[in-house]
Amino acid sequence: MYFPLLYPDELLYSGIARCKAHLGISNHKTLLHMLFGDSKVAAITDLPTHLVALANNTGLDMANVIMRHTLFPLYAPFIPQKRRTELFQAMLATDRPTIGLAGASTALVKWPEWLRYCPACFDDMAARFGEPYWRRSWQIQGIDACPEHGYQLLDSPIPFRRAQRHEFHPASPLFLPRNLHTSPASEEAASLAKGATQLLELEEAQSPGYGRWTNLYRHLATECGARRGRQVRAEVIWEKILACHRRDWLNVSGLLTSRDPPPWLLAMFRKHRKGFSALQHLVVWTSLRPGQHLGELIDEAMARQVDVSTSQPRQQLPAEAGQKQRHRVLWLQALDDHGGAKAARQKGGEACYAWLYRHDRHWLMAANHARQHRQGNNSHVDWRARDRKLVRLLIRIGRDSEKDLSLPRRSRNWFLQQLPHRASIERHLDQMPLCRTFLNRYAESVDEYQIRRLTAAMLEDVRAGIPSKRWKLEKRCGLEKSRQAPLTTVFIRLIGRWIE
Repeated sequence: MYFPLLYPDELLYSGIARCKAHLGISNHKTLLHMLFGDSKVAAITDLPTHLVALANNTGLDMANVIMRHTLFPLYAPFIPQKRRTELFQAMLATDRPTIGLAGASTALVKWPEWLRYCPACFDDMAARFGEPYWRRSWQIQGIDACPEHGYQLLDSPIPFRRAQRHEFHPASPLFLPRNLHTSPASEEAASLAKGATQLLELEEAQSPGYGRWTNLYRHLATECGARRGRQVRAEVIWEKILACHRRDWLNVSGLLTSRDPPPWLLAMFRKHRKGFSALQHLVVWTSLRPGQHLGELIDEAMARQVDVSTSQPRQQLPAEAGQKQRHRVLWLQALDDHGGAKAARQKGGEACYAWLYRHDRHWLMAANHARQHRQGNNSHVDWRARDRKLVRLLIRIGRDSEKDLSLPRRSRNWFLQQLPHRASIERHLDQMPLCRTFLNRYAESVDEYQIRRLTAAMLEDVRAGIPSKRWKLEKRCGLEKSRQAPLTTVFIRLIGRWIE
């Protein structure tokens, strides 16, 4: 089927949104069914899924799409090779999430709140291609400058994480404010934007792995005079970062904490046990190696050998039997007093734990596991009280929203999303009969939702004093005849004499 040619650096999300506009399709689920063969595909901006199905229907080269039209190259170099492959396969599949594999959901640096754009680029795109589109390099948290024009990026009204699960919104010049004033970005913003663009343009996003990243960062610390033997003087590196990046920008980007230097910087220059975001790497690289191409830095990391001695657990140190026994007794007493290893360490047991870890580690791990207490035991929750509390909240939500005809469908999921701790409530609905009864009785069916949309459109016509014909009303409400529910058909027949 038809699919538009993807422009340079364009997000796949943007290409799908333009396809919808080109074909004049108003119902987003119709578009999804045409492109993917599935009307439930989510509109994911950075790491889309179901790409094999899209390739089968459109003929796109999915390897090229993933590397050049998604934000996959932003995550791939900084996660282990095995997880990189799993992430690539998850984007092709229909039933695997991608956010968790990329580490984006738990990362310190979050994604932008809104899709962003450069007004000057919009003008260039309109002149060159006849329409604007969403570029990848605009949608990276902390990258506030357009890499092409050097202007400050502006927020659009379109959320980065979709407000409507299946909606694709094309870029539009209507986003431009009336009194538009473009301001040039700072040098540091332009430098970061250039580095992010180099990262996105890598032909193959290789993954050096945690061991090689560890060795590269140790070398960077030595190079800038921030090593004291095996220890890293993170305060020296932090001073260099503050010399290149403003504190207010670091704070907005989520990289500034109450402690100087921040814990994430200490972790980066120690042994890598997890992946860090591209922005964290860019901040360090632009401070310690300004001007160097990012591809060269990744190649340098790939060329480094993994230090086998750091990847193997340290040998236990010898100790006298009497010392072991004394420390064992102290640690078991601490476990009994405080209910677990974490609490025992935090309340005076640090030294005992450290001694046992160095001299009697196997016994320590076994003792901790044997006396581990499960956290968050739901058997202590008063489900009857929680059920009564939440059903009152549901009744209030239902009462407050029943007159708002512009709301999305008030389905079971919609009601659950209005509640705190939605996932926990959904898992334990069998223990909350009042909430379950409310949802079964008051969740809006498809028939009711379609009738509500028709009613809202008719009221708009009454207020405007301009009645619409039936086919116009159905089109405005996105009601194709093949998708009309039986009750909706009866409703249209009843009101037919007023809208024909």
